[in-house]
Amino acid sequence: MTERLVLTETETLTTAETHLDFADSVHDSIEQLCRQNPSALCFSLWQQGRWQPYSRAEFWQHVQRWSAVFSKSFEDQSLILFIKKLDIHLLAAYIGAMHAGHLPAQLSPFNSKTTQAEYSRKIRHILELTHAKALFVDSADNQAWPDLNDLAVFTPETAPADVGSQYPSSSPLALVQFSSGSTGLQKGVALSHSSLVAHMRSYSQAIGLSPQDRIISWLPLYHDMGLIACYLMPLMCGVPFFQIDTFDWLVRPDLLLQGIEEQRATICFLPNFAYPLLANKGRPRDLSSMRLFVNCSEPAREPAHRQFLTKFPTLNPSALTVSYALAENTFAVSQTLPGAAKAARAETGMPVLSCGRVISNTEVRIFDSNAQGEGEIGVRGSFLFERFTDGTRPLRDGFYLTGDLGFLSEGELYVTGRKKDIIIVNGKNIYPQDVEYVASSVSGVYPGRVACFGAANDGFGTEDLFVIVETDGSRPPAEIRADVQRAVADEVAIVPKRVEVIDHMSLSKTSSGKISRSRNRELYLNKELTLL
Repeated sequence: MTERLVLTETETLTTAETHLDFADSVHDSIEQLCRQNPSALCFSLWQQGRWQPYSRAEFWQHVQRWSAVFSKSFEDQSLILFIKKLDIHLLAAYIGAMHAGHLPAQLSPFNSKTTQAEYSRKIRHILELTHAKALFVDSADNQAWPDLNDLAVFTPETAPADVGSQYPSSSPLALVQFSSGSTGLQKGVALSHSSLVAHMRSYSQAIGLSPQDRIISWLPLYHDMGLIACYLMPLMCGVPFFQIDTFDWLVRPDLLLQGIEEQRATICFLPNFAYPLLANKGRPRDLSSMRLFVNCSEPAREPAHRQFLTKFPTLNPSALTVSYALAENTFAVSQTLPGAAKAARAETGMPVLSCGRVISNTEVRIFDSNAQGEGEIGVRGSFLFERFTDGTRPLRDGFYLTGDLGFLSEGELYVTGRKKDIIIVNGKNIYPQDVEYVASSVSGVYPGRVACFGAANDGFGTEDLFVIVETDGSRPPAEIRADVQRAVADEVAIVPKRVEVIDHMSLSKTSSGKISRSRNRELYLNKELTLL
């Protein structure tokens, strides 16, 4: 089948425009709003069991302090890695780095789901890849950090109490954001100020954003949905936001619902897995203030929405929407209008929800489509990334090939899966080759004889991770299972649903001699493999 093209000039979303007056850069747009109405609420952080509000004037004072620190530290544009927990210093220093002409990039801070040695290895790899000049951390006295020979290290105590006049930089590049997952971290995406400003203009119109909105989120800044939609967009559009630390939310998911009820929030972005999770773990809450829930980051499933609505009947069903987004396009590619998410069936027969029409100044093309019109999603437009951190910008006919599979129907985009077997567990991308590599290194596993795949868990609206290994006969299967589970959890911070051990030479291969993930997945789910 020939490639199919959607041009947004002829099929754009019809929403109320917000008429926002953006400046030419991210930091100038934010400063403009801070100076126009300094006493207005900028954001509120959930910390130590209460909401801590910050006015626009307070926030910009913090930004200026950090801009002064970074301006004095580096003459040329430098990449600064932010690896710290949520607080005012993280939010302000990130913008301060941009204001000083440098490139901020946020990574996940260390947590108990991985070892310090493994975390240090990953940070060292990122440092080698990005040639970062500095780290911004909670404390420099941390065994997880690698050798810091040529790196500047900033902590919250670095900022001075007072600063003089600050002058923003005119650098065209604004920031670097990383794709999700451990392998995905190798693809640092550099975005320009012009792309970010243009994206905010188009996407704010697509969702009808207004100053009366209030955004609430638990999403981290190292995820494009958290960084762009829940942090930079409200700052640049003058919309107050309420931020919960990711780890606090994981311990107590009801915090998000409590915040919506107390703060009368109107917009929230969530991955698909969060809807059934909140329905299962959340208390009955009044969500009538919500104008928009945006399902993003995973294939959107209708059962997840239905379960959410059953638990929270005060929510207007039309508030549930879907978006398709990726870091390489700054954020959103498409967005459904409230109440317009349609169910469809892909070639596999699994129902998926429409991700809506492509937003303005973006185009989508389906490449190498099959007879049903399903193929790889390609994206082109004003919001596309400038380059990867390795200097490359791979395009095909001007389109970035996303690796996601989907199709177009009646002017709307449907996402059906991943081309390269990426597994999404609770919103986190898991790359099978990473899991297979670490599992293959476990004592008792026959090297290279490992298959990793995902399977849908409709009850929780996400995927489960499965690992099958062949034994070399040197250890009991129970010991191998336990060690593989620990090794995989340390590597990707996700505990596999099941680790299975089978005899050597039992895994199926492709015609080229490679382990076939899809075939072994089929055999396992059909109970055609003999487990030890």
